[in-house]
This record gives sequence, structure tokens and C-alpha cells, in this order.
Amino acid sequence: MNYIFLLLLPLSIAANSIKERNLFATELFQTLATDRQDENVIISPVSVQLALGLAYYGAEGKTATELQRTLHASAKESKDGLAETYHRLLHSYIKSKTVLEIANKVYTREGVKVTPHFREVAEKYFDSEVEGLNFDKETEALERINNWVREKTQQKIERVVDTIEPDTNVALINAIYFKARWARPFNDDDTKDRDFWLSESQAVQVPTMFADNWYYYADYPELDAKAIELFFENINMTMWFILPNQRTGLKQLEQQLKGVDFKLLEERWQWQSVAVYLPKFKFEFDTDLRPTLNKLGINTMFSDAADFSNIFEDTPIGTRITKVQHKTFIDVNEIGCEAAGVSYAAGVPMSLPLEPKTFVADHPFVFIIRDQHAVYFTGHIVKF
Repeated sequence: MNYIFLLLLPLSIAANSIKERNLFATELFQTLATDRQDENVIISPVSVQLALGLAYYGAEGKTATELQRTLHASAKESKDGLAETYHRLLHSYIKSKTVLEIANKVYTREGVKVTPHFREVAEKYFDSEVEGLNFDKETEALERINNWVREKTQQKIERVVDTIEPDTNVALINAIYFKARWARPFNDDDTKDRDFWLSESQAVQVPTMFADNWYYYADYPELDAKAIELFFENINMTMWFILPNQRTGLKQLEQQLKGVDFKLLEERWQWQSVAVYLPKFKFEFDTDLRPTLNKLGINTMFSDAADFSNIFEDTPIGTRITKVQHKTFIDVNEIGCEAAGVSYAAGVPMSLPLEPKTFVADHPFVFIIRDQHAVYFTGHIVKF
């Protein structure tokens, strides 16, 4: 039996392509989060989409159909057309003082010949080198893969894989690293320990940042939630915090966010004075996404019926994917956010509105890092 495994790591266009990416992002997160209500979660939908997109390009038959359906790729669009949308995504952001790095890599078994077309597509559309690797020498292969991961995530992800299946033929790896300062940093002196409610009756004290400033804010009665948007410095990317009105309302909120149109939510932002209480958080998340992808309808690529005949000139018999490993890291503090935009400045009115808003994130909430092109990271905080 021959195997493929995908490793997906954190670093964070046409209108239809954006909508499809956002739809996949919300479905992926909601499906995963439903089973992880008792732990903090962060995933990078962009990272997953890029790796699965490259797998889709190498697939045929039912394997390709399932990937196409789950990625919400248009049936009328050619694979080259879809690959072009991913290429535009990779080149849609402007690098500046903010760090946003997205990197792809394909490792193939030495001696197995990759089709020239797949190699060309990987390099042209996914900015991905195709490199031979001796998977039989497990220690050396692991060191090569993990060193690449470590470099691309600025040492935030030290290791993503500990073992390699003996018959592995190809590893498709995507890494994304993001680090940015808030456009309006929080004052360290205003950070105090405050209650964070784990349930209706149980609370813990956590360091909580405070700021009283002007932000984009929205109430969403249909979601029974409120939201606030924080800007980053020097990049057209923002971080949303969506807070259920009820202390135990996270699961219901996440179910309602499945398939949500972010553009419609964004249209309801209002620029106003808000007193913000936001806990600092920092954690790492590691999971095999295979069970989640199974629930989304991707099954064949994990079975003996998998068809990846577009990757190899002489397809090794029984080549299939064994795991989709996804490892992520995030650190949110007074200065900004790090996760393994044009600068926005607006005049603040001298007078405050009659009814200033408050946003007190003192119970489980959802966070999203996105721009107009994609969702780079999303997750939820449920405990400290």
C-alpha cells in the first residue's frame, strides 16, 4: 500500500471564488468546532484550502468530485481556472511591516516520477517546489520536513509530524505565518484580572485588556450575538471577535455561522465608541482533520479507491492519503496578534454618543482573522 499525507500549518480575486472560500471556511470550522466545545480551537482555512486544492489538481474520478464539492469549486470551472484563483489569493496581500507568509511544498518519493504538468502547476499556481525525499530513511525525512516547517513559521511550530508511513509517496505541505501590531494597541497598565465565565456558574480570573475607543461594532439579533472589529497596522486585514449574548451560547452561534455571508455581516458595522474588555490568550492546536473532512464528504481520497493519477507518470498502485495534519499557534496580547489592510487612522470625535457600547468578552467567543479575499484563521476561546 502506498500513501500520501498532507501537513497543514499556520503562519492566516473573483467574487464567486471569495464566496466559495468563505463558505468552505465556515463549514470546516463549524464541523470541527462542534466536536471541540471543551477546548480552545484555531484553524487556518486558507492553509487547508491550498493543500486540498493541490490534492484536487492531482486527483481524478470520485476523488476529484468529492474534493471539488467540498471546496465548493464550480463544476464549470477548469482545474487550471481554480488553480489560478489560488494563485491570485497567494499574491493578493501586500507585505509590509506586518508579516504574512504563505508557503507550499511538495515532497515526493525519490525514484517516483512526477508528471511535468503537475510539477508546473504546483510551481506556477501554488508557488510550491516539488522536491524528492527518501521516505525510507524516516529520521532524515522527518528532519527535512520539520526543518522546513520551523523555518516557514518563524520557529513557532517546532514539529508537525513524528512518524511517516513506510510506503508514503508524496507529502503536500502548506505553512502560513502571521504577525501584526494593532492599529491601536492596548495599554499594558489597563490590563487587569477579570472573571471569564466557563459556564453559567463557574468563572476563572484571567488577564483582560481594556480600551475605550472608536471601533466598528455590530449587534446581530438573529445570531443572538454582538461583534467588534480590530484593525491591524499596515495591512488590510482585520480581526473579528463575535460574542454570544448568552454565556453558554457558543455552540448555537457557531451553528448559525455555518455558511454565513461575511459581506452581509460587514455591511452592518457601525463606527462608534466602544468600551472593550478582551482577554489575552495564547495557545497551540494540533489535530488530524481527516474525521472532519469525512463529515464534509471527503472520503474516497483516504481509501484504496483513491485516484491521484495526475500526480505521477506511472501511478503507484493504491496511493491514498492517510492523514491531514493541521497544527496552529496564536498569541493575542496588548501589542497585537501573532499566528503561526491598509493602516487605518480615523479622527475621533470630541464628544461621545449618548449610548456608548460595551463589548465584554468574559465568556466563550469566536475570533476570525480575514480580509476581503479569505479567512486566514478562525477559532474559539472556551477556557483558560
